Amino acid sequence: MFRVENADFIADKLAAELLPLQENREAAKNAEEAIVRRMQSDGSVAGGRIEFDVDWAMLEATNQWYISCADNGDGMTRSELEKYTTTLAVQGASGNQTLTGNQGMGLKISGPTRHKQGVLIRSLKNGERTMVQVGWNPTSREYGLIPVGPNNEIVLSIGDAYFPQFILDQGSGTVVTFLGNHPQDNTFKPSDRTRGWLFKYLNQRFYKLSDSGIDMLVRVPSGDEDDWPRTRVAADDRQRGQGGRSFNLSRVYGTAAVWDDASRKEGQDRQGVVTVRGDASAGQPAANIHWWVLPAATTGSDVTSRTYGGGTIAVLYQNELHDSKTGNQASPYFARMGILYGKNRIALIIEPLGSSVRSDFARAHVLIDGHALYEDDSVVTWAEQFRAALPEAIKDAMLEEQSRLQADDPDRARRIRERLKDVMALLRPRRYRLTPEGTVRASGPEVSGHGEVSEGEISERSKSSGRSRHSSPPQGIGALLGQIAADGDVANEVYSMLNIEPKWVTEKEAEGMSLVSDEGRGIHDRAAGLVGEDGATAPILLLNREFRGYQAIIASLSEWANPEGDDAKQELIESCVQEWIEQKMVESVTGLRQLENGSSWTAIHFDGAFSPVALTAAFMADRYHTMREARRQLGALRRGDVVANPA
Repeated sequence: MFRVENADFIADKLAAELLPLQENREAAKNAEEAIVRRMQSDGSVAGGRIEFDVDWAMLEATNQWYISCADNGDGMTRSELEKYTTTLAVQGASGNQTLTGNQGMGLKISGPTRHKQGVLIRSLKNGERTMVQVGWNPTSREYGLIPVGPNNEIVLSIGDAYFPQFILDQGSGTVVTFLGNHPQDNTFKPSDRTRGWLFKYLNQRFYKLSDSGIDMLVRVPSGDEDDWPRTRVAADDRQRGQGGRSFNLSRVYGTAAVWDDASRKEGQDRQGVVTVRGDASAGQPAANIHWWVLPAATTGSDVTSRTYGGGTIAVLYQNELHDSKTGNQASPYFARMGILYGKNRIALIIEPLGSSVRSDFARAHVLIDGHALYEDDSVVTWAEQFRAALPEAIKDAMLEEQSRLQADDPDRARRIRERLKDVMALLRPRRYRLTPEGTVRASGPEVSGHGEVSEGEISERSKSSGRSRHSSPPQGIGALLGQIAADGDVANEVYSMLNIEPKWVTEKEAEGMSLVSDEGRGIHDRAAGLVGEDGATAPILLLNREFRGYQAIIASLSEWANPEGDDAKQELIESCVQEWIEQKMVESVTGLRQLENGSSWTAIHFDGAFSPVALTAAFMADRYHTMREARRQLGALRRGDVVANPA
């Protein structure tokens, strides 16, 4: 049996591991469990209610705005309240204390440590109406019960006025109120939070809450504090549209329910689930990957006021979302799953399956055999399996977004390839693909990037047939070898080509792409970025039409060749400059990739070499030749002649 000498230190240490706003999650889960116990006891299947609302009784008594979580669960008696609020790791009323269940510590750790003024708890059960306050006691200098009565009572009997009506109607329930860290704190709407902060947090935290028989509601204010109602009666009037600006209790449905609704807005049900098998031989469990295609924000169906938007990937465990990644943090995972375009319209939730899955103490991360999920090889396997079974609705959404960025000059790529043909032949890498029809034998380090010939990553030169001891050629990274060897495997020579696709985009459009090594900035104030899984294989080069370096070149050439501001001439100027910049950037990327050798130039080196910062350095280099070639081509335009495409 362990003894605890300094429980306050343990509380502070554990609290440091918790996520922001965790105390609200803990209050909600305790409320849910209390309601489930009560419903199981009385046989009901509906009518459960959790309200995150102003503590109206405290507002009247102290003139302070505090947030409270009230539920009509089974409540606690006086003795239960004392026991459960002051004992860490206590076996709760549900009797489900396990590593994967209730650990009896959540609210006691997250509440008092985040609210040193205290957490006020009132409970009604068997006719007993009791109140305690748990927080940092400045007198004893420790966490514990703080006196709340006129005679320094730490447990106080109270009247009906301290409970909302729906608890009184039920005859049982609990109210948990957060008092903040300082005497004047407003915990209902903290100064650093938006008005809908708690409503959005709870939607983001939970997967679905729509079918449990328990309604969770959150008070969402509008206007400033001076506009808010001062009583529950006045707030209820606002709910009915009377007496002033909205001050409504809004129902929490959970992220998946919000996304379900949004995915049906355009007349299609564009959501589903792909079950990926993992790899049992490697200890990798199966998983369900839930997916949604959301409408573009411009359609009026934006979900970001209620929960996460598109471009989000999260992990599902016990009806809660963990490890949520959005925006640029999510890009590598989307790219690995084959989603390069339209990321901001697609949402993914991974649900790992099996007994090896649990969460950490802080309910922040999902673990597989004790490893954080995103650091486990299972994620790579699931991504490849999802990519192979990519839903048609996701493919259609990517095509829709890709079509918005089609080049105006389809011959531009051909001209660039032709001009760079001789340059790229200077350092053509030798690669050998295993194939039964091979004419040489090869071995050495595995040097290829991801993808097969049919995907355009390499171009194969066919030779005469031969025999191989392999029944079928391997796929992916292991498919290419780097050197001729007499005792090697039968293979054919292949070589890299200019297979990267430039796209001119705005910084906003780039937010929907899966960028490589963007450091969370996308291409904001950067010249370019690669879209794909990694720098060695990314097939798309984004060029920032809003980048100030590009705009400076346009401005200089416009002043020189189009001082009158003719729109048609301006389009030709921009097209010309873009072509020469594309050529320089394509040469930079494809030329450096030719150095790949499996030892001194590997995938990790290319990630750094092709970050938006590094590509900006390539853009800013040799602007002299970019300007010179553009001026040469635009000379005819300045003289008023017809401008031909550059040779």
